[in-house]
Amino acid sequence: MKRSIGSLAGHLRPLPDGAPSHFGRMVEGVDLSQSSLSSNIQLQNDIVEALYEYGLLVFRDQSHLTPGDEVAFAKLFSHQPDDGNQSYTGGAGTQHRLPDHPSVALVGSYSVKDYYGLTASSAGVYNNWPPDQRAWHCDGLADTHPPPDLTTMRCVKAPSKGGNTLFASSVKAAELLPAEKLMEKWDIHPEDVDAHYKLFDKYKIAMEGTHLEHAEGAKGETSEGGWDVNLSEGTKVPLVIKERHTGKRSMVGTYHVASLSSRTSPSNTLDFAEANAYLAEAWRPGLSEENVYSHRWRVGDVAAWSNRLVIHTATSTAAYAGEERLHTRIRMRSLEEDAPVAWRV
Repeated sequence: MKRSIGSLAGHLRPLPDGAPSHFGRMVEGVDLSQSSLSSNIQLQNDIVEALYEYGLLVFRDQSHLTPGDEVAFAKLFSHQPDDGNQSYTGGAGTQHRLPDHPSVALVGSYSVKDYYGLTASSAGVYNNWPPDQRAWHCDGLADTHPPPDLTTMRCVKAPSKGGNTLFASSVKAAELLPAEKLMEKWDIHPEDVDAHYKLFDKYKIAMEGTHLEHAEGAKGETSEGGWDVNLSEGTKVPLVIKERHTGKRSMVGTYHVASLSSRTSPSNTLDFAEANAYLAEAWRPGLSEENVYSHRWRVGDVAAWSNRLVIHTATSTAAYAGEERLHTRIRMRSLEEDAPVAWRV
């Protein structure tokens, strides 16, 4: 059943470049600044409805936004009351935060001087990736409870080529789950799976990006290098969920796989190797090429998505070596009632 998006309907466009039509929309002609949104409650509500309808919205021409504008927009969605202290901006890679807006992190390959009070540089996180490397994930799933529902990214600097972010619908992935195949091999139905995730200290991501090939240690177990890890012991999250706002059957996941267990048969568990193999098989149909949207960033783009409805991955920096790519990012912890809940309890 389509959600009512009223005043926003005339601003929605299909995603470009032959993208899948079953999720995501471009939004043109909408100003996300506080001065524009604060007095238009109907538009605020329609944006929220549209995001849960389509999973991903990309707003064009938002270069004028301030960090305060970005935070105000993010607060239209589920967030902790003390989000200034609880914003999730760390994890697999450390990011710099804006001093006066700790919910806003800078990500990419960049050097900034007094950017809203921050002087910092970063060589990027994905410098050693081969061109086809992927790392599919829903934000915060391996070390944050409750993990973020909404993520926003705003493009400040874009390279002349490369630097794309890939998105796929987790709802479509749930629809395409090869349940019989998984049951036949492992005797655990995907709707009964609890995945156990952990931020390992050292690990190798499989090329397709849904799982790990090997891993050791854990971030956060020592003070060095663990300051931005929320839960060093890891998390337990259902694989197939019921998204709270829409009732949609969806999936959540990340490549930080430690093990797997069955809720209906607690003694039925899969170790690191088998759990990673199971989840690779579970995600494969939903992440096939025809189901993936590759977003080519344009300065001023704001992408907003629900981590309960969409999964994403960065791409290698190799295509734009020597150029800068800079985004602001917000991913605030959701309220407890918006934490992932199993489709079948």
